[in-house]
Amino acid sequence: MISIRGQMKAIARSVLLAAGLLAATPHSCIQAQGDETISDKDINVIEYETPGYPALALQSRIQGIVVVRARLDAVGKVIEATALSGSQYLLPEAVANAKKFQFQPNSQKAVVVVYHFKLSQGRCKFPSGFSELEARNLVTITACPRSIEP
Repeated sequence: MISIRGQMKAIARSVLLAAGLLAATPHSCIQAQGDETISDKDINVIEYETPGYPALALQSRIQGIVVVRARLDAVGKVIEATALSGSQYLLPEAVANAKKFQFQPNSQKAVVVVYHFKLSQGRCKFPSGFSELEARNLVTITACPRSIEP
């Protein structure tokens, strides 16, 4: 059983990791393919489907950030998605989900989507978890791990 202090340290590590990743790839100025820069104003979601939390990652209590770069067609549908970073247990769900997005077309014909997979640290209002699009390209997926019974 993890103590409250241990949980707080784990949360602090996750926040620092996310902050470092976001600092390394600024939210408002993300590098596209080649030398083009994608600005926040160039990322406008038209349609998306909420992702789930990968079962193995949930069972193993794996959390983390996944960054996905996607190429768009002329109408803004994702035609290719590639994971740039993240846990091998979280990557497949993020990449599969990114392929379900549709964006307003932009001149770069590319977007970057950041996924934040996290586990609830207390009681859950939604036992099955939930996800939300928090910004133009930030998706947070929160899961409620089940207690391990002896």
